[in-house]
Amino acid sequence: MPSIPFNNRSLLILSSIFIYLIWQINFFALLSNGYSFSISITESLTNCFLLVFVTVTLKRIFRFYTPNATGFWSAIILTAGFSTLLPIAAKLMLSSIIPDNPEYVEMLNSTMQIRIGFSLLTVTSILVLILLFNMLQKEEAEKKHRQEIQQLATEAELFKLRQQLQPHFLFNSLNSINALIGTRPQEARTMTEQLASFLRGTIHQKENKLVALQEELDQINRYLQIERMRFGHRLQVLIDSDEQLQDAKIPPLLLQPLVENAIKYGLYETTGEVLIEVKTAILEKQLFITVSNPYDPDLPTRTTGTGFGLQSVQRRLYLLFGRSDLLQVKQESNQFITTVIIPQVYVESPDHR
Repeated sequence: MPSIPFNNRSLLILSSIFIYLIWQINFFALLSNGYSFSISITESLTNCFLLVFVTVTLKRIFRFYTPNATGFWSAIILTAGFSTLLPIAAKLMLSSIIPDNPEYVEMLNSTMQIRIGFSLLTVTSILVLILLFNMLQKEEAEKKHRQEIQQLATEAELFKLRQQLQPHFLFNSLNSINALIGTRPQEARTMTEQLASFLRGTIHQKENKLVALQEELDQINRYLQIERMRFGHRLQVLIDSDEQLQDAKIPPLLLQPLVENAIKYGLYETTGEVLIEVKTAILEKQLFITVSNPYDPDLPTRTTGTGFGLQSVQRRLYLLFGRSDLLQVKQESNQFITTVIIPQVYVESPDHR
């Protein structure tokens, strides 16, 4: 449901409608009691002019001041003062504008108490309307301010996660390069170039901007080139992604921690070849990306490392989409399977095309 814009234009429209209704009541009340059209229109316009003056004055007074509990009585006194002055000023103006009608002047004098009471009701209504709009505007401003603070906090946390992710990956890569320098310097140089290519692809990516799935897969291939330098033929990777999904959207650098986690728990405790599979699919406007690796629960768990990868992915997904169910981890048939779910707003399932 769209929110109502509580601004000065809205207040002006409502105030104009209210004053117009007052003018109509005043005009037709005089006309129905036998007064001429000129007298009826003159008094009603005079009263409306004074009412507009009071409305503008109250708006200026309470523009930057909203009375609290202690200032409530000052608002009441101010309202009472305006309510009394308004009919008195109207009487003085009308007596000079319409001096040759004793019957009308007598009616003005005899109805002063009624006029003051009606003025009190009218001015109070206008003041309540002004204070209500001021309160709603203040609430809207505070809500917008809270949203801006929350957005800044989210962006700061996402940036922090990215800053933590880069050193985590660099630490592992530089350790591998260091191990190759002495025995295989050419491979160390090649790995350094590949690492530079991978990092170059991350420079212009913004955390709150989604990228195409194909772009993310290209970045994963750059990462895998580095890892293949470390593990050689032992690392086998199968990426199964339909070409129809290449324009699906995904947060940048989301898959690298998942693939790194699969390599860590798939290769570190084994000596043979290991196949890591990456599969993508779209179902009901959600992109599913599954990363699976062999996993032997009987082998001792490797305890080195920060354990940061999966936690960072889960936190990033929550900050970006506000959901905590977008990362799923399970063990099935000696396979460790990690699935991320990326909501797709503009992408349809291939089955529906």
